[in-house]
Amino acid sequence: MEVIPIRLGTVKSFLLVGNGSDLILVDAGNPGDGGKIVEKVQTLGYRLKDVSLIVLTHGHRDHVGGVAELTKALSAKVVIHERDSQVLSEGKDAPTTPARFTGRLLKPFATDKKFPLPEDEPDRIKQSSVSLKCFGIDGEIIHTPGHTFGSLSVVSENGIAVVGDLIMGKFIVFGRASLPIFAEDLPSVKDSIKRVLSAGPKRIYSSHGGPFTPEDLERLV
Repeated sequence: MEVIPIRLGTVKSFLLVGNGSDLILVDAGNPGDGGKIVEKVQTLGYRLKDVSLIVLTHGHRDHVGGVAELTKALSAKVVIHERDSQVLSEGKDAPTTPARFTGRLLKPFATDKKFPLPEDEPDRIKQSSVSLKCFGIDGEIIHTPGHTFGSLSVVSENGIAVVGDLIMGKFIVFGRASLPIFAEDLPSVKDSIKRVLSAGPKRIYSSHGGPFTPEDLERLV
């Protein structure tokens, strides 16, 4: 699996390229970012029809806000964990509970403004893991709760992990690996980091900051 980061200001989406023609997009950015993602996919020389799956790592607006726009441009299936799926029926963020000092500083600026919803209901993941082999990726989606109760990560057999906001830079978009500034359950964050490490990644991609090494994550648990 090859990972291509798509920078969208302070957050990143990721395009995953496997052995076949299928492409997987991880996260949809903020409202209004859908067009930027579509443009990047085309600029890279890929066909929009080859994006067959959109994995939403969790239900915060900077990760799901562009999904309505994307589903109009792509024919991709959308998946989200059932514990976060209500955000795509309500158009409202999953809870943001400060877990670090930075989170307490930023909490007053968190918006409760609703975001556009896709026309079709997403597929809801209930299992602890889902294989991606049918999409040409030797890897799986795994449940990594903590930041939100429905947070997901993608791990591959060739040593790559994409973890959303399970970890982030100390100063959000840069700095050494740190725990997320918001977490619904901090002990679960550490358990989920251990689960990612058990997959044997050599390079870990975060939506804010990074990429990081396994040693960076081991220091957090």
